Amino acid sequence: MEETLLKLLMQTGGTLVLFSIGWLGYRLARKLHWPAAAMLGSLLFLGVLNIAGVKLPFYKTPLSFFSKVLSGVILGQKIDRSMITVLKKMAWPAAFASFWMVMSSILSGLLVFAAAGDKLSLMTCLAASSAGGIAEMSIFAMSVGGDVGVVAFFQSVRIVVLYVTLPFTTSLIARHAHKNNMPAAAALGNKNADFSCVEVLRFGALTCAAAIFSEKIGMPSGYMIGAMIGSGLQNVWAGKVFTLPAWLRSTAQICLSVTITVGLSPETVRLLIKLFLPLLVSVCTIQIMSFILAWLMHRMSGWDVMTSVLATCPGGLSQVVFFAEDLHADPFVVGVFHAVRMVSIVLCVPAVAKLIGG
Repeated sequence: MEETLLKLLMQTGGTLVLFSIGWLGYRLARKLHWPAAAMLGSLLFLGVLNIAGVKLPFYKTPLSFFSKVLSGVILGQKIDRSMITVLKKMAWPAAFASFWMVMSSILSGLLVFAAAGDKLSLMTCLAASSAGGIAEMSIFAMSVGGDVGVVAFFQSVRIVVLYVTLPFTTSLIARHAHKNNMPAAAALGNKNADFSCVEVLRFGALTCAAAIFSEKIGMPSGYMIGAMIGSGLQNVWAGKVFTLPAWLRSTAQICLSVTITVGLSPETVRLLIKLFLPLLVSVCTIQIMSFILAWLMHRMSGWDVMTSVLATCPGGLSQVVFFAEDLHADPFVVGVFHAVRMVSIVLCVPAVAKLIGG
């Protein structure tokens, strides 16, 4: 009993300390006028803390659940009765983007295998270089005898590098883009933030229930997709959209940064030195291919540059949705593209990898 109480107290204290450090990073980034300040500032401060070897216990599952559900609510803000038409228009671009990213992941894996020499196996390189999720690609590596530690390391570094550079690259691209871009999707319908306390509680309870149910049945990105469906259906039924206040979005992004940076450690630096060339090849190949895809999507669909870049970048679904909201892109388009891309990579890359590896 005493051990359990002590553990709870340590996790509570660690969570508060980590969140406070992330919040200080957010305030600094905001003062410096960084784009997506909540994510970038907290990533910087918390990343340095973890690389320095300071590890604090915290409530990982609740923080992850909280941030993913809120990112699903952001997606749900775009759901209304005109969404069927929008989804039909997105079918071909989303399918093309998914095929492109699957092929890019395989190409990246083969290039990394060539760069690594005899340091890494083919299966490890393919899993490490795929633009999939950390957990999904680590599970695949485990199932085929790959080096799970290297895979998780590559995926973690790629994600952190992407999130640190993405707001700056998208802002730069947007400044040089034509100003007469077409909007990415239909505008919100009846937007109304006037919810009573009872409506807010009901909205939160039903959204969380939908998120938990989706995760339980094994839906990809279950917490986020379930929250999106649950909140979106409630918005349609109520005839008004529940919009997250700015402070709650920032809080969710700081919580997400806490869960992202926990994988960084002094060992990360040692691996970075040892596997610098393969890692550089992996990150650069996927990033270049995603920028080419973004340009193609922009020309093919007429969507604005910011939405095109965020929809095709090799990031995680929940994190990129927050970026889309902060950088004034269309989070619904971005969310749909990433959901389809994630499912395609998780299903196709392991099959192709096993075929190549014999």
